[in-house]
Amino acid sequence: MSVPTSYQQPLKRVRVGRACEQCRTRKVKCNGEDPCLTCWQHNQACRYGEARLGRGHPSKKLKTVESPTVTDGVSTPTFILNSDLSGRERPKAKSSNFQASARYNPEEYRQQLELRAGIGVANSQTGSFQFYGPSSHFCFIQRLYQRMKRQPHGCLLDKPKSAVPAGLGEWGLERFMFAAGSGAPRSSSASTESFLPKDLGDRCIAAYFAIIHPHMPVLDRLVITRLWERLWEAPSPGQEVISRNLVYMVLALGARTMAREGRHSAELLDRWADHFWSQSNDYGMLFQEPCLKGIHFLLLKVLPNDAYLYLGHAARSVLALGLNRGQVANGTGPVMQKLRITFWVVYSYERICAFFTGRPSGFLDSHIDVSFPEDLPDCNRQTPCGEPMKSSDGPLTECAYLRAMAQIGQLIEKVSSGIFSSSNLHTIYDHRKLNTTILECDAALHQIERSLPSYLQFGSLNRPKSEVWREIQCTHLGLAFHLIRMMTRRPAMVYCSLVGSEQNRASELPGVESLQASINLTILSAKEIINIASSAIMERATCIRNDASVANYIVSACVTLLYDVLNTSVTVEHALDIFTSVERGIQCLDKMEHHGPITGKALSLDIMKCAKDTLFLSTCDVNLEENLAGSFPWLK
Repeated sequence: MSVPTSYQQPLKRVRVGRACEQCRTRKVKCNGEDPCLTCWQHNQACRYGEARLGRGHPSKKLKTVESPTVTDGVSTPTFILNSDLSGRERPKAKSSNFQASARYNPEEYRQQLELRAGIGVANSQTGSFQFYGPSSHFCFIQRLYQRMKRQPHGCLLDKPKSAVPAGLGEWGLERFMFAAGSGAPRSSSASTESFLPKDLGDRCIAAYFAIIHPHMPVLDRLVITRLWERLWEAPSPGQEVISRNLVYMVLALGARTMAREGRHSAELLDRWADHFWSQSNDYGMLFQEPCLKGIHFLLLKVLPNDAYLYLGHAARSVLALGLNRGQVANGTGPVMQKLRITFWVVYSYERICAFFTGRPSGFLDSHIDVSFPEDLPDCNRQTPCGEPMKSSDGPLTECAYLRAMAQIGQLIEKVSSGIFSSSNLHTIYDHRKLNTTILECDAALHQIERSLPSYLQFGSLNRPKSEVWREIQCTHLGLAFHLIRMMTRRPAMVYCSLVGSEQNRASELPGVESLQASINLTILSAKEIINIASSAIMERATCIRNDASVANYIVSACVTLLYDVLNTSVTVEHALDIFTSVERGIQCLDKMEHHGPITGKALSLDIMKCAKDTLFLSTCDVNLEENLAGSFPWLK
């Protein structure tokens, strides 16, 4: 969505020197309108006292006043000099025509509130409560459910009738919204005595460093290997518990990401993964005295249900250690490099997780002055898999990936505060702020993409195939890139379903271009997410099919595409194009072997079936059902 020509130069912030009597009594900020925003929200009569005589010449700052012209009950603001108001008395609001003189359209204001509303879910068994904001995947799934039910307006602001929203409860998603402690395997005398064969443990460690370490390069493979060897030696007093737990989590994640083949069946590996995950639950001391190994352990402990919790603890730990300060982590040498890598990995993961869940981040960019990690000297270089780098491997490549992910993490805060935050509700008729934020995000994304080396050019699917760890980094970077690009414009899709037809949107948003351009870019990014994931899973890095984090991006893209196809004016060509992309996403989830992605596949199939039924009931094209069923037999 481009900025109109008349909005290119933003106006300076104007200090309102006069407050109404109600705001003055309550000691809150008043915007100087008649009625002001605070009085309008509380449905109170807005009254101003007698104007005080000023000294000197009147100010020439710009002042926002109501235009006498009103379109569809909404007055459009014009800007005049403050000196033109000299000698004029501000008209007082009358109770009889209070709503008629209101500057803020009640329906429009409610739509803006609804656009930035989240969902709350309560667990009746434990009494816990979770909130997911407007940028969360769960909130958008609930939006999809509302649109499938053809509800004329969103109802997230209404008082919930049950502990779980209808859409999430119908699809059984509440089990993913709370910690998995109740369902975790409990330690017993038999399970604590169990230990896997050493060759299987070696393969688990190799799988971890091959699949997970490239996009989370915080561990040293030599250190983990030595700790693993110590577990097979005779017991010795004073062995660090945190180091043991770190090895257990590497084994658990390695068992999750190993290929299910031969004598290593999925059931066997999942049992070993659950065993070592439960054996590493002694982390109480980490919250009392943070340390670098404890931060690494919290990163590995992240699970889909409680990722925000563990990453929040990791964020507080790096802040407690001062890793966000340049005087602590800046400097030469491998130790300082490891501190910077740890901080920026925690930073980028915590920001992405907060964005996925629609919750606030624990980091403030104004409190960070540590530099990005640089390329290590030749004598200390290692590949992201933890192996010594050969001369033919070229420069160290993991730092370029970390720098790009850190920049995306910085951009996430701008998207969250500028687009999804309710703090900009006072500018509901001034869309310049939103348009400026979108343009700034686009410019930042293009700058990140231009600065990438050739092996991270995710936009070129025809690029030469490189090492597996490079392909993994490129895949995760491309998924995060298009997620932000998709989310910056995804509110336009929700807004369209709130306000109705295109004609109504054009009349309610004077001076702003059609939202269809933003919706098209949203769909394009969703398709790119599926294309990047499909290219990696099917050809470039087949081992990534065991990484459960990729499934989150695929499901999010599929839900976005299904939301767009639920349109009464959808054509056969558009529906075929959307379902073709969703089918590729389902094929990717079908190839993934981890039990998490398989659950995601079942979820996507359920959503697609519901979307198909609603689409067939709402469309006016009688041939659409036949065309879709003929092209996609799995829809029958």
